[in-house]
Amino acid sequence: MVSRRAFTIGMAAGSLLPGFAQAEASGPTALNIYLDGKQVGVFGIALTRSAGELRAEVDIDISLRGFAGIPLYTYALSSKEIWKGGLLQSMASDVRKGSKTQRVEVGRVGSKLLVQSEKFTGEAPSKSGTSSYFSQDLLDRKIWINSDNGELLEMASKRERRVDIGGQEFVEFSTSGGLETRVFYTDDGRFGGAIFDVKGRQAQILPGDVSSVKASLT
Repeated sequence: MVSRRAFTIGMAAGSLLPGFAQAEASGPTALNIYLDGKQVGVFGIALTRSAGELRAEVDIDISLRGFAGIPLYTYALSSKEIWKGGLLQSMASDVRKGSKTQRVEVGRVGSKLLVQSEKFTGEAPSKSGTSSYFSQDLLDRKIWINSDNGELLEMASKRERRVDIGGQEFVEFSTSGGLETRVFYTDDGRFGGAIFDVKGRQAQILPGDVSSVKASLT
């Protein structure tokens, strides 16, 4: 998922957990990314399951343009995660910020989850989540691996309220610690969007046009 840090420099063992099981049947989802009400990119999630594994693919494209459409900044992320038994098995994330590229690789060796990236190389907790946000179950993980740079993030979350976005109801949660975000999920735990600050400006990931957002979200 696009993290706040990524945007600012650019935007249980056993069977699968219930939220992961619901999410895997949701199919591809495309959301729009806005900055101060202006669309600047797209956020896509594709979830599939094969041989007991859940594959989560996240693609983000952001382009900030100035006068006469001159590009000011571009950001692209393509991340592929594989989960089994509610545990992350691997992640490969390629990121491009302007002309700079970087990669995050995560792999499981037994009970060890190993991370290799420019920001962090070492072992992450076995039950770590990721900053992809694709399932509400990720909010229960105390440590996330940032798919943008591999950094380990200490996370906490809190259920806030039910909200309406473009005529669809979601449950709003707040996250704090490594990433401070208002994030929205359907009742079956599927990701529906997020709102966060970027250097004093409001960024939104929404399922539709920003004009459909009710005043309760602003």
